[in-house]
Order: sequence, then structure tokens, then C-alpha cells
Amino acid sequence: MHRYIARPYGGSVSGLRLVSMLMAILVLWMLYNRLNDPATWRAFADDNEPTANWSTAEMRSAQEIVIPGPNDLDADEVSSIQDLFELVTDKAKLKPREMDAYWRLMDWSRTQSFAELEKRCMKDIAFTQLWEQPELYRGKPIRLRLHVLRVLEYPAPKDQPTVEKVYEAWGGTSESRTLLYSVVFPDLPNGLPVGPEIQADIEFVGYFLKLLSYTAYDQKTGVPLMATRAAPLLVGRAKFISKPTPPPPPKTDPWIIPLAIGGAILLIGTSIWASRSTRKKSKVRMLPDELFSITTPCDVAIAPSFGGLDTTEPIVNVGISIKPDLSSTPSRPIVPSDQST
Repeated sequence: MHRYIARPYGGSVSGLRLVSMLMAILVLWMLYNRLNDPATWRAFADDNEPTANWSTAEMRSAQEIVIPGPNDLDADEVSSIQDLFELVTDKAKLKPREMDAYWRLMDWSRTQSFAELEKRCMKDIAFTQLWEQPELYRGKPIRLRLHVLRVLEYPAPKDQPTVEKVYEAWGGTSESRTLLYSVVFPDLPNGLPVGPEIQADIEFVGYFLKLLSYTAYDQKTGVPLMATRAAPLLVGRAKFISKPTPPPPPKTDPWIIPLAIGGAILLIGTSIWASRSTRKKSKVRMLPDELFSITTPCDVAIAPSFGGLDTTEPIVNVGISIKPDLSSTPSRPIVPSDQST
């Protein structure tokens, strides 16, 4: 007797079914990857979300205002501001005791035009130089080309009668990349929009004050990051270079859609083929080994009876082809018990 292994889900998995399963997993992965991209849901975002106002009113123009006064070219002015720099703390928030140095640098920048200040600025200063040696560059004029991501507007305090508003811009350079600078200027350049989310390029010339700490947030989840970050804070003048660039459309890989369609077609075709194959197999009856068909010749002695009539014909052996049940077949020929001669 043979031993059989029960397989309730079929005897084996065909190679085609395995390929279809892998294709289905690949299609699901591509859908998940696409749905996980925030750019996919940009069309469903609230249109009332605060963004940069591109109207003409917000594209305010400002005349370059120059106010005569002392600046860093005056030795006495440079000497007096050193006492104010002693109160400055790097990698921390802007504190009230630091505001005197803040406004002093603002006054210095307003005593010169953009072109005059640019001639004396230090160029090609790396972010790491300001990060590692802020005391060396404090109060020195520096030139930056920034890719601005945010421009905010604040009213000036009442004790500053010559300044009405202060504009704060955040952005990085080609060298700093994702590491941001914070620059402050009293006059808004012509063409530069104001808003929490913009894209524009500006040239900035101004004086370095300190490393200003800030809280960074994850762009996808909005959760604040644990790592402390600091941006170099500079006060001076800005010049608008290029018009704001709208956000680029979400990128779509050209091979994703054809691959998804091909995987879906293969999956449907495999399902149809598998269902037809299962129907054909279900029509065949599977019998155990105990019931296999055999043909065995067997000599059986038969005494025919003809209604009680005697016959002188001899008994003959008849070869009969039967399909016996081997489990109940005796080892001897079957002989009727009422055999007569």
C-alpha cells in the first residue's frame, strides 16, 4: 500500500503562477511608492494655503536709501562696537541684549549703497568657515548669492525712526546647499515677492552678526527634528536677480505606467489560464491503488443446472476474465458447494 501526502492547496506551484505573484508584488510596490510621494497629492492640497502673493501690490519696489553716518570705515566706530559683540551668543536665539549690535550693523549698511558695500565685501566665504570661527568674521562685510525660499516682513520698532519695515530672507547658496542663511535688510528689492514659500535668487551684501539657532521640520511629516541647527545671520542690503520660479511639476517615471499595465495583463492572463487548467483536472477521477483495474484469468469449475435434468456432458473449465477486489480474493478457485457429477 502506497502512502500519500495531503496537499490541500494543490500538488505544486507552477512557474507561471510564481511569476504572476512576483509581478503583483511589483505592481503593489510601485503603487505604494507613487502614493507615498507628497507631490502626488499636491493637486488635492488646499488652494487657500498661504503662499507667496504674486500680485503687483506685493511686488513692491523700493528706492535704495543712503543715510550718511559712521560705519566700519571709522576706527572709533569699530572699537565701540566690540563691546556690543561681547554680548553676542552664537548658536542661540536672538536675545534682547544683542539688539544694539543688530541695529548698529543695520545703520552701517544704510550709510553705503549696494555697489559701494559690495566692493569691500569678502567673497567666497564657505558656510563651515562661519560655523567654526564666528568670532573671526563678526562685523565683517560678506557677499552671498542666495536661493531664497522664504521672505518675511516685520514692522520696525518705534525706537528706529529711519526704518519702517524689516525683511528677513531664508535661503542657501550653491556651496551650502540645504544649510540655510538668514539675512535681514530694511529695503525690499524691486521684484522680490514676500511670502513663506517662494523661489527666487538674490545677491546680498552685509555684515555678519552671529549664528542664529532655529528649529527644522521634516517636510513630509511636519515633525520637528531633534538636531539643533544654526544659520549665519547677516544684516545689510539685497538685490533681486531672477524672477520667482514656480515649483516644478511632480516627476513621473516613464517606465512605471507601461510596466504596471503589462503586469496587470500578465496577472489577468495567468488567472484565466489557471482557472481553465483547474476545470480540466477536476473532470478526471483519481482512484487509489487499491482500485486499479486488472484482468486475471481464473479457472472456475462450474456445474451447470438445467432445471434438475441430468446430463451426461462432462464438466468443463471456463476461463472467465474478472476484476476482483484483491483484498477479498481467496487463494483457491471458487467451486460451488452443490457441485454434482
